[in-house]
Amino acid sequence: MSNYRWLHMLAVILLLTAASCKSRQKLPSVPGTAIRPMENESVAELMNRLDSSAFNANWINAKASVTTIQEGSETSFNISLRAKRDSIIWISISPLLGIEVARVIITSDSVKFLDRLHSKYQVNTFETINKLLQLKVNFEIVQALMYGNFFAYKKNENRFNSVYLEDKYYILSSLNKKKLKRSLEEKDLNKPVIQDVYINSGYYRIIKMSVEDQKIGKTLLTEYDDFRITDAGQFPFKSKTKITAEKDFEIQIEYGKLNVGQEQEFPFTVPSNYERVR
Repeated sequence: MSNYRWLHMLAVILLLTAASCKSRQKLPSVPGTAIRPMENESVAELMNRLDSSAFNANWINAKASVTTIQEGSETSFNISLRAKRDSIIWISISPLLGIEVARVIITSDSVKFLDRLHSKYQVNTFETINKLLQLKVNFEIVQALMYGNFFAYKKNENRFNSVYLEDKYYILSSLNKKKLKRSLEEKDLNKPVIQDVYINSGYYRIIKMSVEDQKIGKTLLTEYDDFRITDAGQFPFKSKTKITAEKDFEIQIEYGKLNVGQEQEFPFTVPSNYERVR
């Protein structure tokens, strides 16, 4: 498998976790309100409400259909996903109505990829993956995306300074307006990473999240839709993620089945005849 194909597949794998769940009850809509700035101390209050409303499951087992779009080319496939909180994420990838073609194990210190089509496998650290993708990801971020929970893209650099109420959504941002204006000026040599989180003001779940790295000209935008209620909290049934970079990429996910709370197994055995790709 070429480095480009590995990079493309890895991007899919890490973005597969943007949404999931089986529903029991559709969440009510929230009426719109006027735009108004909020006090700085409301940032901490909003963060606390996000934490209280977070999805909280120790085990999940799910199935989903996935569509990716890149340079006008569309690909669809199915996945099976299992996870143990703060520990492991397991993904099996299959063509529509087909047999498994790839299997993935994600832990805090590694991402293992089994390519059944070409009898090859890879073992990488997140440090290696970050260099390939030009993104800063780790297990905590991948898990937060999977559960639809809040995360700070650059925890040590990004502090969320502003919160506004726009229509029916709170917008939690890592930049205030003055810093944003300065960051757009060409003379600013220290362009920041801007993270904006759109939060439903009725049930405090994230409905949109964007990360823009101005230094490398890359943006990531995830939108969540069709919110439902599960035993472990509220989850978006559908999601769409767009990466704008040298090559634009889009992934759409719709989950049809999810079990919460049942202990799972994570089989991952590399056959002796498989070649390791470095």
